[in-house]
Amino acid sequence: MVNRIKKILLVDDEERLLNSMAQRLTLLGFEAIKAPSGTKAIEIASKTKVDLAIVDLKMPDMDGLTTITRLKQMSPDLKTVLLTGYGSEKTRQRTEMLGSEYFEKDSMGELWDLIRRLSSQSIDQPVSRGFVDSIGRSFGDLPKIIGETPGMQRLRKDIERLSGLDCNIMLKGEEGTGKELVARAIHKLSHRKDQRFLAFNCGCFSNDFNFTELLGSLEESRGYPGSQDEGSREVRFIGTILLDHFETMPEQTQSDMIKLLDKTGSTRSQDSGERGIRFIVATHQDLKSKVEEKKFNRELYQRLNAICISVPPLRERRDDISPLCSYFLTQLNKEFEKNIESISDEVSSVFMDYPFPGNVRELRHIIERAVILADTTTVELMHLPDRLRKKKPAYPSTKAQAFTTIDEMERAHILRAIEITQGNRSKAAEILGISRAALWRKLKVFNSEE
Repeated sequence: MVNRIKKILLVDDEERLLNSMAQRLTLLGFEAIKAPSGTKAIEIASKTKVDLAIVDLKMPDMDGLTTITRLKQMSPDLKTVLLTGYGSEKTRQRTEMLGSEYFEKDSMGELWDLIRRLSSQSIDQPVSRGFVDSIGRSFGDLPKIIGETPGMQRLRKDIERLSGLDCNIMLKGEEGTGKELVARAIHKLSHRKDQRFLAFNCGCFSNDFNFTELLGSLEESRGYPGSQDEGSREVRFIGTILLDHFETMPEQTQSDMIKLLDKTGSTRSQDSGERGIRFIVATHQDLKSKVEEKKFNRELYQRLNAICISVPPLRERRDDISPLCSYFLTQLNKEFEKNIESISDEVSSVFMDYPFPGNVRELRHIIERAVILADTTTVELMHLPDRLRKKKPAYPSTKAQAFTTIDEMERAHILRAIEITQGNRSKAAEILGISRAALWRKLKVFNSEE
């Protein structure tokens, strides 16, 4: 069967952004349909079936939330994304209440991660954020896990060692290190590889969120033979579930999670005899501290922290930066039909000095930007974001006479306070944030030095 081209409706009154996104979507294999207003979007959707709508928040005739509401009324199953340059928590909550994705324009990389996922799977399949083509060995149809530094070698050994064990796992690592990729690799190497893998962002769960009901809606649920309660329904989902940003899971959902673990821990699939669900949880925070502060359920933490894998940050494996760059260049050359062969020595030097707070995800976005901008076969310094092109500050001479000592600075500061208060020591002490007795002792030292 030939897969039809998926149609994405772009709704934005900013023509330049609209054309830019449409061009990129076309390169990714989608049919982009442009609408300069909410009203026009409604008109198009009434005549044409679209698979996804990406809607700007601020538009003159009809705002994005209203547009999405109208689109959902026409097609309840339509997947929608709200895109905004004016992000707020209130807007995020209203967006999630509509069952829509939420992205801010200064985090467009995350949106394109989602779009790339859609190009290789069903538009209706749940899509999670944070997908990173990173961390070489290939696991099935997954991107390669790249890196030969000691930390990455340990990571690959952990993946291979634990994937065959039918146990729950906790992944610890900073944002952008590739925790979801690790989870998918574990799934692909396990005997569950032919079953479903779902990823959820716990930050999207509300206090009244019922996780068990969600699983029941994803897979047929039914009572087991011989159940004492004829109306009882057990979750029949079989596969692996990743719970990302686990530290943000609401308190009530944490309690429900413990009950679910009790069920899945004892319930076996009638076909294979294995546990129904394997949970992998991922966090970038110190959950142990949150437990001690009574901000996270201790029992849930203890039950899921028995097996833990740490994913190293990029700054701790700088020797992997070069092979990662080569890998991303190969990927992005195909995506954008470019022929970028290398990065310059100057860019390599900048990368080796840069701390990469966004880790591998940030590196990929930087390379992606450079590939788009470059009109030569080499990525140069001019193609990097401003934060990387800024030169290091020039420090003054290290000769002793070029500096003022701390004691001299303190003396000048205290005498200046005395001067501006016209000799009022009580007032000067108040300005300096010290007691009057402390000020008196300082002045006595100054007098003895003269």
